[in-house]
Amino acid sequence: MSYETERYAFEKLSNQGLSVIECGLQICHSGHSSGKLVYPDYSAHFIIEGKGIYSVNGKNYELCRGQGFMITPDIPNIYIADEAEPWKYIYTSFNGPDAQILVHNAGLNDDIVVFDFPTDEETTGWLWNMHSSGKNRSSKGYDCLGYFLLVMSRLIGANSCQKVDASAEHYMNLALGYIENHFSYGISVGDVADFVGIDRTYLYRIFIEHLGISPSEHISNIRLARAVALMEYAHLTVNEIALSSGFYDLSHFTRVFHRRYGMAPGRYRQSLK
Repeated sequence: MSYETERYAFEKLSNQGLSVIECGLQICHSGHSSGKLVYPDYSAHFIIEGKGIYSVNGKNYELCRGQGFMITPDIPNIYIADEAEPWKYIYTSFNGPDAQILVHNAGLNDDIVVFDFPTDEETTGWLWNMHSSGKNRSSKGYDCLGYFLLVMSRLIGANSCQKVDASAEHYMNLALGYIENHFSYGISVGDVADFVGIDRTYLYRIFIEHLGISPSEHISNIRLARAVALMEYAHLTVNEIALSSGFYDLSHFTRVFHRRYGMAPGRYRQSLK
C-alpha cells in the first residue's frame, strides 16, 4: 500500500443542513496517486506536510503545506503525492443543503478549487482536533463539524477581506439580511451601516434606489408587520408586543403604529375581535 490512513465515518442525520460524513488523516508515500475518481460529496483537503499535485478540469495545481484543495461532487479529479516530499493531509467529506453555500462563502466553486489556510497554532490545533474527534462516536460527528466550521471560518474571513469592490446589490442584500435577522433587538440605521461596512449616506442612497424608502422606514415596516402578527396572541400585552417587535419606547411605537394604521395599537387589537 502506497499510503497510510486513519479515517472515521459518521452517520448522516436527517433534517440537517450540513453533515460531516467522514474525516481522516492520510500519509502518502512517494508518488502515491488517488487515480481518477468522481466523488458524490464535497471533500476539503488540508495539506499539513509535503507537497503534491491536484488535477481537475484540465488544470494541474502544485500545492504544499498551508494550502488545500476542495473536491466538488461529480467532477473527475486526481491527486498525486510528490516523489521527494510526499504530502500528508487531513480531510473532511461533507454534504447537505448548506454544503454549497459554505463552499461559496469560502470563495470556492467549480473553477476555484484550491485555497490557502493559516498554519498558526490555533488553526492547526482545530485541524488535529477535527480529525481526532472522529474517535468519539457518541457526539454523532457534531464535534468534528464544529472544528471543521472553525477552520472554514478562516477561509471565509480571508475571502470576505478580498471583496473590497462589492456592488451596491451586494451591500443591499447584506443590509436586508441583517435587518431581517436583528430587527427585534433594537438595531439602528447606524448598526446596519456598521455591519455592512459602508457609511450611512451610501446606505440611504442604495435603499432609495432599490426600495424607494429609507433604511429607517424599512426597519419600521418590518417591525410593524411583526407587531400586527403578534396582536393575535392574547397573552401578550401591547407593551410586550412593542418590545418583541423591536420598539423599545412604547410612546414611539404608538405614534408610528397610529400613523400607519390610523388608530392606536390597543384599538387596532380590539378591531380584530
